[in-house]
Amino acid sequence: MVHKAATRRFNAQIRFRGRSEAKKEDIRRAALRLFQLHGFKKVTIREIAREADVSQVTIYNQFGSKEGLIRDVVSNLIQEVVGEFRSLMAEKRTFPEKLDWILLGKMKAVSQYGGELMETLVAKDPELRDLVRRTYDREIMPMVASFFDEGREQGYVNPELSQEAILAYTEIFRNGLMARPELLAESEKPAGLVRELMTLYLYGLMGRPSPEAQSDNTRGK
Repeated sequence: MVHKAATRRFNAQIRFRGRSEAKKEDIRRAALRLFQLHGFKKVTIREIAREADVSQVTIYNQFGSKEGLIRDVVSNLIQEVVGEFRSLMAEKRTFPEKLDWILLGKMKAVSQYGGELMETLVAKDPELRDLVRRTYDREIMPMVASFFDEGREQGYVNPELSQEAILAYTEIFRNGLMARPELLAESEKPAGLVRELMTLYLYGLMGRPSPEAQSDNTRGK
């Protein structure tokens, strides 16, 4: 009898945790939808509770505060981006196709949320900032280094350039795009300009070296 009672209590705890986690996920999704529409500052706990069909008390019990909920949502988005990045690196795509996604793709962690940039939010939260740095150093950075090594093998990356210089150049380029968020919008209007920017990233102002120039360089060596 004691064994059966213990088993029932254990099963009840499992069911409760399952319902609790499902409710937590509903709150996350509701919060994300509202953040994407209105931004982080304008959305209230009351609005999130209504969207998720839960009480405000439930949200506070699950996340502690609005800041805790935002931190949880952003942390999950960061892990999603890491997963997308890892999947992309494993695909049989060309170097330019992968680079296009890295620089211009719909990366949730840098997209706009009601006029607010996710990067701005992260910069203001020490805990999120540390999470992003750890994630970059431990997970993203090794994949990026391998990616540019692949680019060298395919002839897209100058073998004389150091990894440090390439990564700094890439970061400068991406930060510049973040200063012009309209370039990453859904509109097709800037598509031609974006393609040109990608060409500039890969080949600079002089464009692709001509075969003659490449031959001259080879002879010079």
